[in-house]
Amino acid sequence: MKITIYRGTKEIGGTLIELKSTHTRILIDAGYPLFLNGGPIDKDIEKLRPEKLIELGVLPGIKGLYSWDTKSFNAVIISHAHLDHYGLLKYIHPDIPVHLSAGTQKIIEISQKFKLIDYLNLQFNIFKMYKSFPLGDFKIKPFLMDHSAFDAAAFEISTEGKTVIYTGDFRGHGRKPKCLDRFIEQSAKQANLLLIEGSMLGRHTDKTQTEVQLEAEIQTEIKGLNAPLLFQTSSQNIDRLVSFFKVARKLGRTLVIDVYTANVLHELHLLGNNLPYPCANFPEIKVFFPRRLTQRIFNEIGEEYAKRFSSFHMSRPRLLAEQHKVIMLVRPSMLKDLEKCGLHDGVFIYSLWDGYRNTSYQQAFEQTLKNSGFELKAKHTSGHATVGDIKRVMNGLNPKKIVPIHTMQPNVFKGYSNKVEVQVDGVGFEI
Repeated sequence: MKITIYRGTKEIGGTLIELKSTHTRILIDAGYPLFLNGGPIDKDIEKLRPEKLIELGVLPGIKGLYSWDTKSFNAVIISHAHLDHYGLLKYIHPDIPVHLSAGTQKIIEISQKFKLIDYLNLQFNIFKMYKSFPLGDFKIKPFLMDHSAFDAAAFEISTEGKTVIYTGDFRGHGRKPKCLDRFIEQSAKQANLLLIEGSMLGRHTDKTQTEVQLEAEIQTEIKGLNAPLLFQTSSQNIDRLVSFFKVARKLGRTLVIDVYTANVLHELHLLGNNLPYPCANFPEIKVFFPRRLTQRIFNEIGEEYAKRFSSFHMSRPRLLAEQHKVIMLVRPSMLKDLEKCGLHDGVFIYSLWDGYRNTSYQQAFEQTLKNSGFELKAKHTSGHATVGDIKRVMNGLNPKKIVPIHTMQPNVFKGYSNKVEVQVDGVGFEI
């Protein structure tokens, strides 16, 4: 088996890995990069023409993968619905099938519906966790992983007597820590190769909280608060949304989410899980309708995506009157709506990676909240594995070879095992 890591041997995000057997060629993840030329990638780069993106290295020069080539890949497999793992799908040849979990497909679908990403003219095939499926010469077995992306997967990939294990992005301190235990217990031992993420290497990991500990800390922080609590997190970080929901329920508060987040939770609930979402079974959840977003829903997206939550509407006057008992999800694009509501003198919790906080857009948002009397706090825990969990996977699986990926610090892995080999982007190797 020949493996080529087109991006990720020395950076976080933008993952693309090719696996090639005698007759089959597959790509694992098709990620949009987080960095370019040593710094964060400019948001306008993706508007450039494909040939310029190839010149810049945003699109690796992979023959037979893109829509303008004669296809020579049999399939693309996506580990989870973060753009740094699927953001290049829009360039993939439409005749190459894309395999992904039901949750990943649903999040991509709702992102398309709300025009957060471009429409993908692709054939999606849904795999089931722990159920092996064939792809040409390959046999693929997905494992559900604990990560900040819903329904994230790791893969055990076998062909011609060789086995590769790809962890994808994972952690052991979220709301599904048993998934990591099951992965270590059930995936192949002494595989020929382990591709393992190391996003947290180089960061201070000794203070990493579990999601449950974070929930308890937030609850303690606001217990007795007679004022609004605003929080900012990703609408697709379901674990974090559940944490704030549980705090609201325990403290007898109302969780207020915007209509986009309501649709995310509603659509994921349709997959047959017990996620909280705006309905009669979860009366503590109400839906706020930001003006511009609501107009877009009625004009461009489909009015049913707003009307389905009309019974759970939290109006601006009611929000102001009941502000002392709300926990409300907010984001900078809602600033004008919040100003019209008149919320004041509460607490704002930033619950995202701290690096996103440095933009002028975010800073202006937080300054406005501060001017309205909000105390600003940061409470977050990573979606990625600690050093301890990285070592657990390496020791538990005991592979013959370990290649770091999705990390800025690949050489640090060498201190954990003598089986580590650091690879180079775009240079193939065989097992």
